[in-house]
Amino acid sequence: MNSQLTERIAIEWIRNTAFSSRRVGRVGIELEWLLVRDDSPDTRVDVADVKAYLGIDDGPLPSGGYVTFEPGGQLELSTAPADSLAECLEAATRDLEVLRSGAVRSGLTLLGRGLDHRTPTRVVHIPRTVALERNYDHFGPYGRVVMYNTASVQVNVDAGDDSSSPRGWRYRWWLANSLGPVFTAMFANSPLDLGVPERSRRQVLRFRTDPTRTGPLPLVGDPREAWANYVLDARVVGIAQSCSHALETPPSGLTMRQWLRGVGPRRARLDDLDHHLRSVLPPVRPRGYLELRMIDAQEGDNWVVPVVTVSALLDDLHASRAVRRIAETLPLPSMRETWMTAARDAMGDPRLAEAAQRCMAVVIDALERMEVPAWVRPIVHKFAEVYTFRGRCPADDHMPSRQPLPVAAAASGRSTAL
Repeated sequence: MNSQLTERIAIEWIRNTAFSSRRVGRVGIELEWLLVRDDSPDTRVDVADVKAYLGIDDGPLPSGGYVTFEPGGQLELSTAPADSLAECLEAATRDLEVLRSGAVRSGLTLLGRGLDHRTPTRVVHIPRTVALERNYDHFGPYGRVVMYNTASVQVNVDAGDDSSSPRGWRYRWWLANSLGPVFTAMFANSPLDLGVPERSRRQVLRFRTDPTRTGPLPLVGDPREAWANYVLDARVVGIAQSCSHALETPPSGLTMRQWLRGVGPRRARLDDLDHHLRSVLPPVRPRGYLELRMIDAQEGDNWVVPVVTVSALLDDLHASRAVRRIAETLPLPSMRETWMTAARDAMGDPRLAEAAQRCMAVVIDALERMEVPAWVRPIVHKFAEVYTFRGRCPADDHMPSRQPLPVAAAASGRSTAL
C-alpha cells in the first residue's frame, strides 16, 4: 500500500472498491451504547476498567462479534457479516447478552440513546481521533460532541450485483440514500430542545461538522464517479509520518485532490488514500458494501427494528420493489435541507411521517416472508404501534410537548400502503 499515487489511479481505485460485494443478502451491524456508571452517572468509565468489569479482551465474543470503544468511551459491538438477517440477529443477541450480564454485575448501564449530555471528553487516544478533532475544530465545537457524545446503530448490507434490477448496486445505492431521511426520522433518538426542538440532535450535529466529509452525496450520474469526487474533495485530516504513529497536521484546507496534485508536504501514497477514505463519513458510505450511518442508538431491544427495516426494504425483492413508489415521492435526499428536516423534525414532518408509516407497512408485510427468529416479530410490531403508526419516534418519549399525528391508514390497512 505504499506506492505513490496519481489522481487518475486514485479515482480508479476508489471506483473499483466502492461497490464490490456483487451480491445481496449478507447483513452486519455495529451497535453503540453510551456507558454510564450506576453510582456515578456523570463520570466516564475508563476503557481498561470496562474490559475488566465485563470480562472481555480484544478477542472475539462467543458468537464472533468484537467490542471496540469510540473516542468518548462509547461501547461498540460489531458483528461479523452474516449470510442472512436471522443469523446476524441471533449472533448479535448472544454476544449482547454477554455484555449486558457483565454490565449488571459491574453496576454499568448500556444506555441506548443517541446523545450523551455529559461534557464532551476524549477517553480513547489514537492518532486518527486527534487528527479528526483538530479538523473539526475549524468548523466549531460540534465535531467533538459527535465523536465523544453520540451513539448509533449502523446497518451494513451488500452493495448488490451488476444488474439493473432491485438487486443491482445502482438501484440499492439510490434506494438506501432515498430512504435515509426516512430512517433518520423513524429512529430519531437524540432529542434536544434549545428553543427549536431537534429529535436527532446527533444527526443535526453531524451535518454541522466538516461538510466535505459528512454531507449527502449527489444522486445523479454514475455513483462511482460521485463517490470518487466526494472522497477527493474532502479535507485531509492528517498525514502519516514515516517514523511515528502520529499524524502531521496538513496545510489548512488541503483536500485529497490537491494533495494528489502535489500541494501536500510529500507525495501521497495508496495507504494515505485508504486512511483518508476511512475518515469520510456521509450518511450512506460505499465500502464495497453499503454502510447506513444515519440511525440513532435505540433503547432496550429496539435496535432490532432498524436492522430488520433496512434488511427488509433493501434485501427482500418484493419489498424493495414496493418501496420504490414511496421513495419516488420524497424530496431529493441529496439536498442537505432534506436531511436536516428529517433530523430536526423527524416524524413531526407530515411528509416524512407518511413515508415512514408506508415503509413500516411494507416491512411488516415482508416479515411474513422473511426468516427471522420468532422473538423478532413482536419487537417490530410493538415499535410500529407505539411509534411509527402514531407519527412518533423514540425521541418523542423525552419531549412531552410533542403531540402525535393521527394514526395513518397504514396502521389499520397495511395493504393500502403498498
